[in-house]
Amino acid sequence: MERRNMKAEVLGGNGSGSAPLFEHIEPGIYRYALNGNYYERPGINGKRTWRSLKTKNLRFARERLRRRRSCITRVPCIEPAMPMQGADPELAVVGDVIRCYQKGGYLDKHLSQRPEGTRKDEERHCTILLKFWRNIGVVAVTDAVCDSYHDWRIGHVQQGIGNRAVDRELNTLNNAFRYAKRRGLIRVNPLADRPKYQSSKFVRHCREFMPGSSDELHACAGLLMKQSRSTVLGFQHLFEAMTGLRSCEVLKWRTDAGPDDPGYVTPDGKSLRVWRCKGQHAVNPFVQVHNGLSALLNAYRKWKEDRYPNSPWYFPSSRTNEGPVGKGALAHALRRLHLKGKTKKITSHGGRAFYVTVRRSHGIPDPQIAFEIGHTSAGATLAAVYGGVPPHWLTGEGPRMDWLPSGKPAWELIPPSKEAQQAVRGAGEETLTACCA
Repeated sequence: MERRNMKAEVLGGNGSGSAPLFEHIEPGIYRYALNGNYYERPGINGKRTWRSLKTKNLRFARERLRRRRSCITRVPCIEPAMPMQGADPELAVVGDVIRCYQKGGYLDKHLSQRPEGTRKDEERHCTILLKFWRNIGVVAVTDAVCDSYHDWRIGHVQQGIGNRAVDRELNTLNNAFRYAKRRGLIRVNPLADRPKYQSSKFVRHCREFMPGSSDELHACAGLLMKQSRSTVLGFQHLFEAMTGLRSCEVLKWRTDAGPDDPGYVTPDGKSLRVWRCKGQHAVNPFVQVHNGLSALLNAYRKWKEDRYPNSPWYFPSSRTNEGPVGKGALAHALRRLHLKGKTKKITSHGGRAFYVTVRRSHGIPDPQIAFEIGHTSAGATLAAVYGGVPPHWLTGEGPRMDWLPSGKPAWELIPPSKEAQQAVRGAGEETLTACCA
């Protein structure tokens, strides 16, 4: 009897053979004959009833039914796009979008592989994002939800305020949405116009963390070079400051480089071949070998031949003896010096600001300096990031800062190798023996 009554409701309520009012389309979904809308059959307060899915589109009816059954917040009806042929069904929750991005290999907007360091950052951010976003509906993503994520995230940060971390993680989420949209799995990217939480007035640029003079630069590098384990980092610090390159760029240098490889010095000794990140390689793949860089190269070659004669890398790792030092090794070493009170706060990227400052002190115009460090902004970025300079600097009346210190350069503080120390001790013992005889 109960089965007949259920069938009667679906057929129109009286079982008399009249035209059906609700047509059973698939499990859980019915279509109302009078207007074509889709309905579900939920149980409310112990009684089964009809509830509209508010759409005439079967695919969207399925999505709305899934959201309701997974207790996802109700959202306005948005017509979904048809997925690309062969793709998975349209994604309903943000967690699926993130997992799709992970499964795809964290590809960039050109669907190309990201650098290893960036890929690791994306992987770490996705792990954090899933803790909050995994059950939130795609069509429920709004600025208010981003604000809720910000409030949740800053309660879990271990360093700093957390605004910068939130911006970076939401950028990763934006990348995931963009990838899903490119694959035809969602219709729009709801984070394309996302809010930003790190105010520009609180951003501290690398100019604040650069050596104030060549004396300060060599004093800092000298502290690293006094310890045999960190001598290579002292050289890296000097090379970055004298070329304006980033850590990831100088760590690609090899002593066995060919004419088109990073680290190659031209036969005339006036240019050094380099690689630049952020798509700037084609802007200017060389740096000038000025007097300071020439002296540094000469000292470096002697040290390299003595300590690491078999390594092809400019900055070999003393721990692994394979490959260069880690990308963040110099930054961590400089931070330790600051925490111990031995130097002011100087960063690896501050060497780039030091290079710009020295060149400006010689009256070199910003567009030329921008070209030298790989920018295509004709000097606009320099003005925004590195600030202005006194007007007389622009007329060639600047202090003309030198690359070398007024005293001893940092590499003269390098302690002799163990072999050299043993040779000195051996010579002293032979002399003492001869005198006694």
